[in-house]
Amino acid sequence: MDAARACLEEVGQNGASVEMIGRRAGVSEATVYKYFRTKHELLGAVIEAWMVPVIEELRVDVEATSSIEARLFVLARRHLAEMQRNPRIHEVVYRELRWADYRGSAFHRYNQLYAGIFRSIFEAAIQKGELAADLDIALCRDLFYGGLEHLGQRTFFAGRSVDLDQMARTYSQILLRGWLPGSDKPSHAERIERAVVALERLAASSRVAANSA
Repeated sequence: MDAARACLEEVGQNGASVEMIGRRAGVSEATVYKYFRTKHELLGAVIEAWMVPVIEELRVDVEATSSIEARLFVLARRHLAEMQRNPRIHEVVYRELRWADYRGSAFHRYNQLYAGIFRSIFEAAIQKGELAADLDIALCRDLFYGGLEHLGQRTFFAGRSVDLDQMARTYSQILLRGWLPGSDKPSHAERIERAVVALERLAASSRVAANSA
């Protein structure tokens, strides 16, 4: 399994043949098939060994918090940290295995468990009134993790170092503002009033600048 993961990280799913994995492990291709019936089964075991501890640790961290703000921070921080810690395996799994025979695969099963934590958090928060009751949870989940994937691609995958705490906190807070109950959002009239005030300030600044010139 260690050899399979190393090959997967080096050459990706298509390049990592059972023969290559066997050579890396110092055994024959036939020996590999004594333990795993197919390459797909072997890669599934690699994904399980990687994702199960991540899922278990995430559940522990989430249960140690109570507010939706703290829990979203934990989700974002954990996801970004895993991308930083294992960028290649993360990239291969989410870019290659995510689209190759995904339904019914090992990654499909564990990804559902991983995403299920997000759903349970949202359902609990909606029930407590922390979030708007009409939210599309699946859409919020895709938005949340899609944004994190983009952040990882332009930072960790590009070799840049970042402050994980600050990035996770800022990111989760920005998204949370749009998911709060309607009572916490400005009304239509309030938004118009704020826009008018902003325009008046901009116009005043322009007049001052013109007079100074």
